[in-house]
Amino acid sequence: MSERRTGHSSRRGLSRDAIVAVARRIADADGLAELTLRRVAGELDTGQASLYRHIRDRAELLALLADDLAGGYPLLPPGEDPLHTVTDQWLAMHRYLTEHPWGAPVISGGGYRSDAALPITRHCLDQLRALGLDDPDARRTYRALWPLLMGHLLNKHPFGHGTGAAETAENPGEDDFRWAVRRLLAGAAGWRHD
Repeated sequence: MSERRTGHSSRRGLSRDAIVAVARRIADADGLAELTLRRVAGELDTGQASLYRHIRDRAELLALLADDLAGGYPLLPPGEDPLHTVTDQWLAMHRYLTEHPWGAPVISGGGYRSDAALPITRHCLDQLRALGLDDPDARRTYRALWPLLMGHLLNKHPFGHGTGAAETAENPGEDDFRWAVRRLLAGAAGWRHD
């Protein structure tokens, strides 16, 4: 077996979890374009037909990947300053999805509803309420933060459009994302922050 194989051949009990783990590794390393059922089967040292005992098709595999991804979102504890706490939470999610660049396209393009994402939704809403937002405004702000996050992750155009805007070396665009999150939160809470 090659180094890339996981050792989960069909004789050893091929499972949905093994399929998802290999699919995630392929997507992380090589992107969604390389994530085919044929490639997953090859990595698992089994035939493609064996996968169909556990998943219907690639669309179901992507839905399972979205669930797997949602289960790993960082949940930051409350801090002394609710504005910093919420900002840091969304920056942590930005970094997490940057580590899994296939995640934003799957989330934004798939229409997948994942119960695994409910804890992050509740957590973020609680943080927004701690910021002083009532429930309707917390929900609206949460719904505004998601497309902001997706837009920053999906935008292939260089941030700053050649203006030399400040960016962190490890995570391009993070400074701009932090700025945008803080401005959105300040507006939602009726604050003015420089």
